[in-house]
Amino acid sequence: MLTGASDLRAYLTGFESSFGFVYTDAQESIFFTDPRYAEGAKEALKHEFIGVMIAKNEDTVLDYIKSKKIKKLAVPLQRLTQPEYEKLHRKFKLTDSTSAFTAAMSVKDEEELEKISQACEIAERAYGMLLGELKEGMTENETAGYLEYLMRKCGARDRSFETIVAFGKNSSVPHHASDETKLKSGIPVLIDFGCKVGGYCSDMTRTFWFGGKPDDEFADVYNSVLKAHELAKEQIRAGMKGKEADAIARTYLQSKELDKFFTHSLGHGIGINIHEYPALSPSGEAVLTDGMVFSIEPGVYFEGKFGIRIEDSVRLENGKVVSFMKTDKKLLVL
Repeated sequence: MLTGASDLRAYLTGFESSFGFVYTDAQESIFFTDPRYAEGAKEALKHEFIGVMIAKNEDTVLDYIKSKKIKKLAVPLQRLTQPEYEKLHRKFKLTDSTSAFTAAMSVKDEEELEKISQACEIAERAYGMLLGELKEGMTENETAGYLEYLMRKCGARDRSFETIVAFGKNSSVPHHASDETKLKSGIPVLIDFGCKVGGYCSDMTRTFWFGGKPDDEFADVYNSVLKAHELAKEQIRAGMKGKEADAIARTYLQSKELDKFFTHSLGHGIGINIHEYPALSPSGEAVLTDGMVFSIEPGVYFEGKFGIRIEDSVRLENGKVVSFMKTDKKLLVL
């Protein structure tokens, strides 16, 4: 088996790098990397079953594999470019390892769960610190940058993805790109963020009201989104398909005539990547099992007015949902 994809390398080795390949056969497992990472990799992996070898480029790796008289090679075909595929195909008979990675990475072991738990705890702690620092006149960009700083200050290695901060009507865009819009009194604020610990991600979204009192429409919609979130947590079970989980929240929002404003899926897997298997979507066929980690994030968006999303990172344990997040999700007014 061979892979050069950065996330798959990190999954197999626990070591992050911008260049490298992991090769495994019945006799050995080797992490090939260049001199920039060799010393760090050898130190990080000295107690692991994976050896470390220096490789100047991909050809060095392929020559090593050919020297072992290997004729058939498993690679994640979906992660290869056409030139990469053609190069490998000329040298080996290829078989696809994508499904093996998907299955293995979708169920987390205790070490992985602990890293995700730490990432979630740091994200929540940083968010709590941020709330006390928000002031009128701060921009979305400034707020996003400060939150990312706070997560690092609390021990995060990196952000999970580009932090989304949306003030006022910008919150109606589910993946709004934070800009120079300034915070003012009497508007909603939506913040979608997460951080990495040991290479593993957290993901959470909170929506609150800044200054004054929210109007009845906002408060009513918020409570409906929160109820959809809570119902999904309560009713999702191991053995369900992703689309059945999605339907729990979507059906409730339909009863409030809000389902047409719920424009994305209920959730996605979380791990080394911020979006992994399984998909909790209207078409999701994945069967949910214990050890899976995913988001529960119902949202409702009114174009040009406001949007509300409430998201936790959760895991399946003993057949039921257990949230990594501990903070209260009742409507917050600052």
